[in-house]
Amino acid sequence: MDTTFRPFLKNKPLVGIFGNGLSGKGAAHLCEKLHLPYEIIDERQQPQTPHFEQYGLCIFSPGFPHNHPWRQQAEAVDIPSITELDFAASCFDNPVIAVTGTNGKTSVTEILTQLLRNSGQEVLSVGNNGTVLSEVVANGGLSPDGVYICEVSSFQAQFLKFLHPTYTLWTNFAPDHLNWHGGLKNYFFAKYRLLERTKKTCFCGNSLKKTFQSFEIQSHTPSVVFAPPAGELNDWLAQFPLCFSQGQRENFALVRTFAQHLKIDEATLRRTLEEFQQPPHRLHCCRRIGEISFWNDSKGTNLHAVQAALESLKDLPNLWWILGGGGKGENLDGFIQTLNRYPVQTVCLVGETGRELMQKASEFKAKVIHAEKLPNVFKHLPTNKAFTLVLSPGFTSWDQFKSFEERGELFEELVRNYGRTLQT
Repeated sequence: MDTTFRPFLKNKPLVGIFGNGLSGKGAAHLCEKLHLPYEIIDERQQPQTPHFEQYGLCIFSPGFPHNHPWRQQAEAVDIPSITELDFAASCFDNPVIAVTGTNGKTSVTEILTQLLRNSGQEVLSVGNNGTVLSEVVANGGLSPDGVYICEVSSFQAQFLKFLHPTYTLWTNFAPDHLNWHGGLKNYFFAKYRLLERTKKTCFCGNSLKKTFQSFEIQSHTPSVVFAPPAGELNDWLAQFPLCFSQGQRENFALVRTFAQHLKIDEATLRRTLEEFQQPPHRLHCCRRIGEISFWNDSKGTNLHAVQAALESLKDLPNLWWILGGGGKGENLDGFIQTLNRYPVQTVCLVGETGRELMQKASEFKAKVIHAEKLPNVFKHLPTNKAFTLVLSPGFTSWDQFKSFEERGELFEELVRNYGRTLQT
């Protein structure tokens, strides 16, 4: 195993790895396998000074934006600055299928992985789903015939210089991470960079047609194939357990389009979608107690996800909606306007943006409760009356939790405790 970046390290052999999270640790492990000296710089730990005069290569974790001083310093002295994905991809020639989008990336990544595996292909899902590509490669990786299905965030896509996916699937696009990217246009073109770097065809969710038009994307290099609207496939989609979810219907439509391009037979596709188990904390009913139901969509961290959940659950009785968390530069009015279009009876506001939204409480059609924290929501639930409680918060968990997983786990624990109180 070797890396195409070795010539950059001829005169200055040290690799600077910026960030000591999962991607930084994975890059460090791969350096060890390649016998490349490195040092890790992490601003969250003790103060450190990067040794730019010694670096022949800099590897930046996704959390470093384009205007970070260390990234700018590296570029000012012409040190190649790459992503962990670029570094890992420099060590193999396997095909890579990239998956991006505002929502649905992980689901589509896992569906594709299972689909290709069911078709007899050696395949592994990696990337933004938590399985670091560098770590996988350092541990031996796939055989030369294997395929990597790589979930790519906008943070990663923006800085790609060497990774060229064979195919790219783009699920959808909606405002997200605007404070990090500096606006909607920058966010769009960060993701569009993946399409520009794709060797063969790109496959996009149907909603992206209008998005491309709004950004005046007239021609596509390489070619782009749009999936049909999920509504046109209602009869076909109705056979699958997850067909209740608007988001998953769109994901399934996109995967079907790609499967047809690869000439995967219908029976294999159908079996994959029937067996697919979505990752935790995506929209699902975590408990029913008589006519009361509880829905966990803690991963729903933007307006697009909230709207998909609303569309999926709009016919359920007495909707109580938990909204709020850490902000990313969103337009809060959009959340109010969206919830007002659906039969939500009560909105429970939590977190940092919950405090901001409370100042606009009179603009909601629904009753508004300022719960502040998740446990407080359960103190306000109706008694002797059917209701549907939905955690689809629309914002990040970082204001009160370490992750959306921690937030979702607390919600399900609170649901279990609530169920026990009803039984006593």
